Amino acid sequence: MALKKSRPPEHENLDRWLVSYADFITLLFAFFTVLYAISQSDKAKYQKAVENIQRSFLSAGGIFPLKGTPFVPFEKPPGLGSEAPPAHNESGPFGKGESTTDRFQEQLRGIFEKTTGLGLPEPQIDVVKTDSGYKVRLGEAILFKPGSDRLKREYVPFMFELSKRLARLGVGVQIEGHSDATPYATKQTNWELSISRAYHIVQFFVDGASFPQEKISLAGYGDTQPIASNDTPEGRSKNRRVEISILTPDKEINELPW
Repeated sequence: MALKKSRPPEHENLDRWLVSYADFITLLFAFFTVLYAISQSDKAKYQKAVENIQRSFLSAGGIFPLKGTPFVPFEKPPGLGSEAPPAHNESGPFGKGESTTDRFQEQLRGIFEKTTGLGLPEPQIDVVKTDSGYKVRLGEAILFKPGSDRLKREYVPFMFELSKRLARLGVGVQIEGHSDATPYATKQTNWELSISRAYHIVQFFVDGASFPQEKISLAGYGDTQPIASNDTPEGRSKNRRVEISILTPDKEINELPW
């Protein structure tokens, strides 16, 4: 009986790992190529998308319900206000020329109607020229309920957009609270209410809209700086306001930067 010849052992291929290694390197190359392509995309579009998402959350009362963790933009307690506004920035998108308060005011009205979809109650937004720049006067009706220091939810998108545009100016601002001479049926005095309102707007600007902390301060004047008589309902309504002082000495704002 013939014996069956045994087959010699097959030679083991020691280079098979190169196939898996090549596949891994290919995938790794594709991954980093995608990352590089993303990093070179238009960053302005991403920023716009982020702002739109933030604005949507704000209008829905989502991630910024105005009850967030207090920030500390001052060396002393914020309730006391700041002794002096921050220094203005000498550079920025400004140009010398004639007074542009009317144009500035019309822009603000347009921003209000665009962001809220509501008609602006008269006269709730006013712009005046000052020695140090401009004051944007916002009436109580588009900010707070009577006696309250919490921003009205329906007007949050306007304040968000306003804070973003003011931040682009690159100058200091001061938020100033004012009241009429009639005491509210609350535990707060008019002076305390004016400070609290200014503080909550500053808090919203910084926490909700990323306004630079070093360029913002606050003050509360109570009923000490009326702009109308407190003897009539119309006058008292004008006195219940918040003023945003934009510090641009010897310069004119041509327009809010878009």
